[in-house]
Amino acid sequence: MFMDRLFNETQRLAAIFSALEALRLADERGNPRGWASPFGLLQVIRCCAKILELSSCVAKAGYRECDQETLEAITSETRQVLYSVRAQIAA
Repeated sequence: MFMDRLFNETQRLAAIFSALEALRLADERGNPRGWASPFGLLQVIRCCAKILELSSCVAKAGYRECDQETLEAITSETRQVLYSVRAQIAA
């Protein structure tokens, strides 16, 4: 269950960065809300928080189908996304 949710959330985060998803989330005037908009950044942060929470649950549960190296890679990439968001907000 946690693995499915983790996979779905990582797919959701990847979709936020795609141009097609930005167009799908366009506002009422048709302007795309990119990931760099306040709304987009909030979505990115929310997804990252969920990914880190689910990763923690997977690690605590000791799922064998997700080796430690893969889990560490997922959390490392998620932290990098959060650092990038923080840097963009600070700029």
